[in-house]
Amino acid sequence: MLASLIDQRLGAAGLRSVTRSNLGSAVIFNALVAGDVDAYVDYSGTIWTNFMHRTDTPSREIVLGEMSAWLKATYGVTMLGPLGFENAYVLAMRRDRAASLGIHSIEELAAASPRLAVGGDYEIFARPEWKALRNAYGLAFRQERQMQPIFMYKAVADGEVDAITAFSSDGRIAELDLLTLGDPKQAIPPYDAVLLIAPRRSADAAFIAALKPLIGRISILRMREANLLVSREEGQAPPEEAARRLWQEIAGQ
Repeated sequence: MLASLIDQRLGAAGLRSVTRSNLGSAVIFNALVAGDVDAYVDYSGTIWTNFMHRTDTPSREIVLGEMSAWLKATYGVTMLGPLGFENAYVLAMRRDRAASLGIHSIEELAAASPRLAVGGDYEIFARPEWKALRNAYGLAFRQERQMQPIFMYKAVADGEVDAITAFSSDGRIAELDLLTLGDPKQAIPPYDAVLLIAPRRSADAAFIAALKPLIGRISILRMREANLLVSREEGQAPPEEAARRLWQEIAGQ
């Protein structure tokens, strides 16, 4: 959907573009550096942990500042800015299940984890973020199940797993009334959505001007609503339509 939004903004400025989907974060980052991709949205926590190999979790402002400087100095990549919402990993449970176990935080979940099953997307259990969570809290689940996000949310709602590694901007958190667990040790870094620009486009004034209006304009509430449009079981909208509606709301501010 964000790729469609970028594509539509470039088109509105008279610039032709092609979207490339289903690329992993490492592949698309390398494509950006090589100039095979001109712009894409990544998340500060992914760059901080997977590319900068940082294990500390300072404030959001420090992460964004140091990350922006590192991208420019190391690869010539420009961080145009944060879009305004965060899409962090969060551990979520069905509210009644959490209440029955007396769980409100990841710390409390860790104590019960040997008796519980957790679901996650196909990347999370091999990512540094999961290792950081395990080390910080001593998580040791009875079972770790990998699945597509659409099935992951259904699995926790149906009680097939006790907790999932959800995404904070996903509208299904509210739709399914899931409880997101507190992270008192701040083991999970911030995951601000940031718009990255390839080195060869960093001085392209028309390109930058077309995308600049997106910076700081997409709230977490708007992103959850847009995500729900494309993920709900009934009346799904295609990503292009969700992107159009999202821009209409942004432009109408």
